[in-house]
Amino acid sequence: MKTTSKVASWAGAVLAGGGMLFAGMTVLPADAAAPSTYTVKGVDTSHFNHDGGQSIDWKKVRSAGQSFMYAKATEGADWTDEWFQRDLQGAKQAGLLHGAYHLWGFTPGAAQAQNFVRTVRAAGYTGKGAGELPPMLDLELRSGGSCPRNFSTAQVGAFLNVIDKEMGVKPIIYAAKPFVDRCMNADGSLFARHVLWQPRYQSGSTEPTDLPRAGAHWKIWQYSEHGKVPGINSDKVDLNVFRGTLAELQQLAHQTGTTLTPPTAPSVPAAPVLKRQSRGTDVVTAQELLIAHGARIEADGVFGPATSAAVRSFQTAKRLTADGIIGPRTWGALLVTVKEGSRGEAVSALQHQLIAHGARIEADGVFGPATSAAVRSFQTAKRLTADGIAGPRTWAALLADRGTTVPPTQPANGRLTNRQALAQLAAAGIKHPVGRTSLEGVRARTIQGVIALKKASGCTITVTGGTESGHSAGPLSHAKGYKLDLRTRDEGTCVTKWIKNTQHKGKSRGNDPRWYGNLAGASLEYVYETPKGGGVHWDITFN
Repeated sequence: MKTTSKVASWAGAVLAGGGMLFAGMTVLPADAAAPSTYTVKGVDTSHFNHDGGQSIDWKKVRSAGQSFMYAKATEGADWTDEWFQRDLQGAKQAGLLHGAYHLWGFTPGAAQAQNFVRTVRAAGYTGKGAGELPPMLDLELRSGGSCPRNFSTAQVGAFLNVIDKEMGVKPIIYAAKPFVDRCMNADGSLFARHVLWQPRYQSGSTEPTDLPRAGAHWKIWQYSEHGKVPGINSDKVDLNVFRGTLAELQQLAHQTGTTLTPPTAPSVPAAPVLKRQSRGTDVVTAQELLIAHGARIEADGVFGPATSAAVRSFQTAKRLTADGIIGPRTWGALLVTVKEGSRGEAVSALQHQLIAHGARIEADGVFGPATSAAVRSFQTAKRLTADGIAGPRTWAALLADRGTTVPPTQPANGRLTNRQALAQLAAAGIKHPVGRTSLEGVRARTIQGVIALKKASGCTITVTGGTESGHSAGPLSHAKGYKLDLRTRDEGTCVTKWIKNTQHKGKSRGNDPRWYGNLAGASLEYVYETPKGGGVHWDITFN
């Protein structure tokens, strides 16, 4: 994206390129994947890329490994790029995925949008045709790092409303964090349902910084404005990468009927419907899958505003109804096939589901032999092909049924042997108690209560205290089978966060803070015990 001014400095406090000026940006150490690690590449062009009035050879551009292009169409309310139609048509004929963009000016947003709509319609571009990427709105700081004259978030909203009404598509948003911080009061929530394209010009491999409150990670990264590409007679070509596969970009470009376009994501009708206020293992699974698709959220098992915004952004990118609810079709789009050797958040999501079905594995994000064996065991139990690969059918079976096994009968006195209690905990995916912990004589209601706690929180549970001697006596004591101690360190921090964020705080017990809640028909008292001798833990009463 090129404007009329040109300033470039790699070492100064201001970085500018392609008309994109970022003040206060410093070179950070390489802390993310380098642009070279992304396989889907593209360029964006304007009249600045036609040195000497030469046309671009778009076939050479495609042969050089570029998969997509954007051509500048308009700026402000009355300017059009003289090369727009020729570039767009040339790229289309060369088989490149293609789109049009508008550079923000200083006139009212609705008038700018009308200028863009008129121009692209004249070129035959709708933003919805086969091979057509959605239009893009380019928001940039001006020379010296100032905001565009007469700029306001409301005017951007007016621009987007016109495009939505006239073209029926949601534009991609091109913006950097400094722009949102300075010109939009650090509030990018207007862009929460839009695909994001962000610039960052760095040596090394530092990715763009997320836009505040936009709810999603970038999908296109403009990493250089000094590129050279065969077919373009310019040494100042904007270079970009797409965060995803070519098939995913083709989906965004409405391209169907080719061998590279994946089939429509399968619906998962028996999967749980998740929405605001949902909690538990399935929410953790969905959050980890969203992270695997690029969302910047925490997998905390609580379906809050950040998760809702991430879901809407994902749905928009996948051309689903952006209602923020994870139903059958959204589940189908989220699912990722993983197998032995796979790593990452999608593997963690799978492992959490397997643990909920009783597997004794760690949710470490590494698909090793233990996870492979757990998948095969589950597939055999569900009469699926036991190949150890978690594909759509295996995922659907995992999400359709929690699979928790509880012995059909309980002792008449409501108490369990140590072996019976351990069997129930293992079936629910709860870690074996540590140290000298005994569960002999524990109440069945207590074991079902901690299982309900695991389901509600989505956390890994480690029991560190049961019915063994050494605890305080009383009618609702450890010895009577009413209490369990749970670990607070390591994976136990998840339990701590869940209790403090979701349960009701009460009056402290001595110096120890206390919370209350209800689960599976039981009343729970959570005391954050800090013994003088060490060993901080949660002391939980299941009544």
